[in-house]
Amino acid sequence: MICLLLSWTFQGTLHAQVPVATTKEENGEEMPGSGCGGVERWDEKVLVDSHASQVNYTPVFTTIDSLINIPTIPNASAPRMPGIEFQAYRIKCSITVKKNESDDDYHLVLVDGNESMIGEVPDPTCPVAATSAHLGEFLDARNWVSSHIGIDPIDNVNIALVEVTGIAFVDVPHGQTGAAPNQMEIHPILKIQFADNSGINDGQGSAPAFKVTVAPASFSEKTVFHLTSDHSMFGNCRLEVYSLNGEKVRNTDIPVNNKKDVSYTFYRNALLNGMYIYRILNNNSTLYEGKIILK
Repeated sequence: MICLLLSWTFQGTLHAQVPVATTKEENGEEMPGSGCGGVERWDEKVLVDSHASQVNYTPVFTTIDSLINIPTIPNASAPRMPGIEFQAYRIKCSITVKKNESDDDYHLVLVDGNESMIGEVPDPTCPVAATSAHLGEFLDARNWVSSHIGIDPIDNVNIALVEVTGIAFVDVPHGQTGAAPNQMEIHPILKIQFADNSGINDGQGSAPAFKVTVAPASFSEKTVFHLTSDHSMFGNCRLEVYSLNGEKVRNTDIPVNNKKDVSYTFYRNALLNGMYIYRILNNNSTLYEGKIILK
């Protein structure tokens, strides 16, 4: 019933939408977008468009089958589409593929049976994404993926069923891995959690592979980054700090003397007061992202 109602609402706007060819190739270079690496409808993808405040963020439980069978006409320049793109959804599914896009979004293939669709989490260091009211949710979702799935691209993800929550988005076709036939996506993903809270699948546990703490997260002069893991996983670690306009204001190596336990004291030096996004990399792959406040 929900699917039929949404389909009827959505189809009412199709006459105003004209398909537009994309200029992006999934495995090629991203063309400049409105804020970062994104190409089409970047404001809608990171929930900073003029209609984002009208989205119903209380998720409706649905299925991949329901979402991918809603008739759509993808349009690379359309505003937020009435009906479907004004609603948050929660689906229970498997994640089979994790890709790190050239625009630094996390690209996930969501699967239920033989049906699939894409879910993406935006790069929080992109200037437009950094101004989103949902920045904290982007960070939490990306860190969940990094700690439970991995920091590198994975073509055969093997974890338990998850619940994915986010906003419906109609992309344009450009050869995306896992794309739905109607180009429906969950973009952005706002939350991921294990469906049964166990996270166990074929003997693999749900405990995160690592933990990162920053104390204090709001500070005047200095703070301490602490990385811990049960495994000897820390190698060449680096800390990047970005202002909200996307400028990289700090890029420094983190000394690693213990591959299971790393502490690093960060001094503000000449940085101005305000909020910053930080990114910790391990062997050139994004390990963890968060925000700090200088006061």
